[in-house]
Order: sequence, then structure tokens, then C-alpha cells
Amino acid sequence: MKIKFLGTSAGWPLPRLGCNCEICSSKDPKDTRTRTQLLVNDKILLDAGPDTYKHLVSNNPQKIEAIFISHAHHDHVLGLWDISHIYNRQQVPILFVTQAVLNGIKKIFDTNLLKLKVEVIKPSERVHLKNTKVTYFPVVHGNTPAFGIKVKESKILAYIPDFNKILPSSQKVIRDCDLLAIDGSSLGKIGKTQGHISIADGIQISKKLKAKQTYFIHIGHKSATHRSLEIYLKETAGPNFHPAYDRLDLNL
Repeated sequence: MKIKFLGTSAGWPLPRLGCNCEICSSKDPKDTRTRTQLLVNDKILLDAGPDTYKHLVSNNPQKIEAIFISHAHHDHVLGLWDISHIYNRQQVPILFVTQAVLNGIKKIFDTNLLKLKVEVIKPSERVHLKNTKVTYFPVVHGNTPAFGIKVKESKILAYIPDFNKILPSSQKVIRDCDLLAIDGSSLGKIGKTQGHISIADGIQISKKLKAKQTYFIHIGHKSATHRSLEIYLKETAGPNFHPAYDRLDLNL
């Protein structure tokens, strides 16, 4: 399974406009982050935030076959407009979405104007895309209907960008996953926002799930620089915990 972390920031990209904090003034390119989304095998897009155009213009957008949306917040759906207007595409992408999330998308877009096939699926329904199986599983993200996304081939990716609780039934679905991409909106209690966990929380959640590798995504303005996060995770959690960064490529 080929995984590209297109974006890794929280709801606003880094650096933040007008900010001169350590993160926003960093010269390390890994501290420049766009809204969180993943591309799997060059053809399966997990979330479609406002930076989608920027990423796909150099990542063969014609290959996109399927799109999965974790929840209907603007930083995860605004790019659907750009995806629906791709020239010379090999096929019309299918937006696989739960009814709850589709209802949220309709509050932002007239979905009749999106040139996408829309297929409403149940949260536990498995989508077969040749050798790849994709499943939504429910999580708690404040009052917003939200889901994690499980991608399975010979190994398992669990993608959970926004949440403050994983239901026991969902924990069973992703236990022992090979790669966990998880909410890292803040480092600890300082800067922790409603509907999100911290990186400190995520370490404990990952250990409980027995994930083999953990990459933090949705990294917020109140976390730390990429280098500081690397050191913190190595010292606090161990060698299998990492901060993701934009354009990181992994093979699973």
C-alpha cells in the first residue's frame, strides 16, 4: 500500500497568518503544513480540504477513483469542488460517503453541481476497490457526525484525523493496525480544543490499540515544531511514534 500524506495541519495551515511564534517563524519546510488529507495508491483520496488543488495538480489527479470524507467540516470538504472539475480524467470519481456526512456536505455545496458519483454507504459497509478494502467506523468529534477510515490490503491503515473518543466497537475494528494516522491537534492540555485529543492522549490510545506504527496528523498551532515533536515522541513514546509532515511517502 502506497501512502502519501498530502497535508498534515489542523483546520488552519501553518504558518498561521500574521503569527511570529516558534512554529510559524520556523525555516524547516516540515513546519509548513496544509490541511490534513491522505492519498492511497495514487487513486484513493481520504478527505478533500481546501488545499486539494495545490496537491493534486502535481499528483496525477486523473487517477483519482474514490473519495472518502471523515466529516463535513470545511477543512475536509472544500476541495470537492476542484476534484469534480478534472480534465482528461480516466473515470468519474466516486464519493463514498455516509448519509450523516453527506447531509453536512449539502449545507456547504449544492451536490448536484459536483461532477462526482455519490454513493451513500453505511458506516460499517466495506467498499471493495480491487485489492483494497475501505471501511468507515464511527468516532466522537464533539457534536459533529464523524468517522475514522480503515484501509486494508495485506496490511491495515487506520486514519482518524478529528476525534475526542473512539467507541469500543470501533476500537475492535482497528486493533493491531499496521499504521495509525491520528489526531495531533495539540501537544498536551495547553491549546487542546473541543472535539480533539492531544498528542499525549494519542500516545496512550495508540498503545491501547497496539498499533505497530503511529503518525500524528492534524497538527495544530499549539503543538511544537516538527523537530521538537520528533524528540518528544522518541523520548516519551518510543521509536514507533512520529509526527507526519506534508508530502511524506510511506509504503505499507
